[in-house]
Amino acid sequence: MPHYRITHSTTYRHSAPVTAAWQVLHLQPRRQRYQECLEFDLEITPRPADLETRQDFFGNTKHVFTLREPHRELIIVSRSLVRRNPPTSPMAGLTPPIAKSAELVDEAILEGDFTLEQFRHPSPLVPWPESTATLFEGLDDPQMPVLAWIKLLGQRFRETFAFDPTATRVSTPLEEFVAKKRGVCQDFAHLFLSCIRQRGLPASYVSGYLLTDPPPGQPRILGADASHAWVSVFVPGFGWTDYDPTNHCFTGPNYVVVAWGRDYNDISPTRGIFSGGGTHQLFTGVTMELAEPAEVSP
Repeated sequence: MPHYRITHSTTYRHSAPVTAAWQVLHLQPRRQRYQECLEFDLEITPRPADLETRQDFFGNTKHVFTLREPHRELIIVSRSLVRRNPPTSPMAGLTPPIAKSAELVDEAILEGDFTLEQFRHPSPLVPWPESTATLFEGLDDPQMPVLAWIKLLGQRFRETFAFDPTATRVSTPLEEFVAKKRGVCQDFAHLFLSCIRQRGLPASYVSGYLLTDPPPGQPRILGADASHAWVSVFVPGFGWTDYDPTNHCFTGPNYVVVAWGRDYNDISPTRGIFSGGGTHQLFTGVTMELAEPAEVSP
């Protein structure tokens, strides 16, 4: 089973002094069925006046801190060691048909799994635009197994949309991404969630990291990676399974989950307010590497 060392740095640089700041962080990898966060360290400069660790509504770990020292630069660095097991998925043909799935979810909710309901409806960043109707064309076979339907929907995304880091911003509405047909992993995840939820299935937004490979013969560039986003779909009779619509694949052991919620707003890596500070620039960097055996405690 692979172990990963992850360093995530965030820097805010302000044009004028900040007199106070309040921040909420979702940076600690989540403990769940296929992974465990073995080590986590958080370094904040300037040193915060207080720092608390809490669990949010969705079971993610979040850190909350206050800065009262005047500053022009805030640096947040998290370091994690994560053990990740290969996830398992059922054979697509063994999953229930898409037409039956919503009914099975209703039964699971009535039996007491009420948390599923919050992931079945539109959320602030995941509306149900009419423009998504064309994405379902040809995918309406009611007997198609859920996982087969998800895979075909992913192929439709591959044919329709292109990854373009310059096309959208964090604040870009979903309808604009659908019109441009270009965007980043956040856009792919939000639109895929909209499609899944419109079929009555619970689906959550997942933030985390993906180990990427450099070109052949070239070393990894430290800090050049970024956070990634994908979705997790509740499959009746099996449970949650993760799919990456940006890369058109079910996730593997090279994915590390940090947090999950209804959409990006629930679990953004850093979020807060500043008192003063004028304008600011934001710089982020992520380095994810396989841990050497000597780094991993027995």
